[in-house]
Amino acid sequence: MGKAKAVQQGYFEAMAYSDPAAESVGTRVRRARKRAGITQIELARRVGRAQSWVSGVENDSIPLDSVALINTLAHALRTHPNELTARPYRGDIPSEDRGHSAIPEIRRQLERYDLDPEWEGVVRPLPDLRTAVGRIHWLRQEVRYAELTDEIPALLSELQAATHLYEGPDRNAAFSLLSFAYRAADSVLYNLGYADLATITADRMRWAGERAGDFYGEALFAYLRVRNLWASTSWNDALAVLDRASAGIEREYTAGHPEALAVWGGLQLRAAITAARKNDADEAWARHRLAAEAVTRLGARQRTNYYQLSTNQPNIDIHGVAIAVELGDGPGAVQRAQTVHLPKGLQASRAGYHHLDYARGLLWCGKRDAAVAELERAEKIAPMLVRNHPMAQQAVRTLLDLERYSYRERIRRLGVRMHIL
Repeated sequence: MGKAKAVQQGYFEAMAYSDPAAESVGTRVRRARKRAGITQIELARRVGRAQSWVSGVENDSIPLDSVALINTLAHALRTHPNELTARPYRGDIPSEDRGHSAIPEIRRQLERYDLDPEWEGVVRPLPDLRTAVGRIHWLRQEVRYAELTDEIPALLSELQAATHLYEGPDRNAAFSLLSFAYRAADSVLYNLGYADLATITADRMRWAGERAGDFYGEALFAYLRVRNLWASTSWNDALAVLDRASAGIEREYTAGHPEALAVWGGLQLRAAITAARKNDADEAWARHRLAAEAVTRLGARQRTNYYQLSTNQPNIDIHGVAIAVELGDGPGAVQRAQTVHLPKGLQASRAGYHHLDYARGLLWCGKRDAAVAELERAEKIAPMLVRNHPMAQQAVRTLLDLERYSYRERIRRLGVRMHIL
């Protein structure tokens, strides 16, 4: 019995030791490089850097502190960025793993999207289903991912049944609600680190949108699709996809249809981030101006959150900070962030992203205490978003390496909550 216990203990110790999430980023880069069978010199050549830079990354003396940098390295190593960041970040106990633990059931619902419904209860009337979908999107906006993932499998199943039960315009409405539910699922899956599954979900959203007769469905699919192109550093392809989607709604945009203005603005903001990650500052800021123009034309109508895209002035301002961060312009990001006014009631997801970007800019400017404060604000507003974001993880690791007495205990507590310590 004692021997069996010792063997079991050794087994779990070995499992913990080999857990990629317990390794440093540099260790994961080194392993991926060796698996690819290339030298540090060859990897440096592929990413346009010196060998000393690759050595610094593998020794964890140089942080991978931008999404574009991680994606570029992953592309050079012929792997997915998640291999380098160890996403998804699972919890060690049930309460910490909520959100992740529901993924298999969401996956199952996505796989049986075109099969006969398995819903055994009474399908609710369309107004009630519309209310349920509205709640799901509220949970998404407030980053309450644990509740969202608990509730959405059953809702997807019921909505699938509704598309079989109703006929005519009501059937179209049921498909529209199913498309919106898929959109909510996509958001949580992507932000928790299940990029490939999010790609499937986006395709399901397009499928349901087509059956609902949604004119803007293809453009919304393009808005989501480019994230996968980001992972492979296919910046030009991503811009081409967004431009094609914009061209498809240009007549409606020119005519001033509010939905077209909102979707166009969302596409341009996504193009701005794409160009920034490509390190094309002129293109990034030009796209930002196009999005701002769409918001200006929306006027008071921007208070209606068409297609959950947040095409409004606060999001334009927030993206200004994000673009500067993606361009690696710490001082520019801080300067812009200092002028941003976050309105009361702003979606937690938007506010969380903003405080995280502000923290990264402050960190690059050497303002560590202020960076810690912004990270704490981001985590307080959107804990699951921040704890599952690779750039938040890297910022905390950097601050732990450079820790000062003034913020030592605070950053350590944050590190514990993010499973870094």
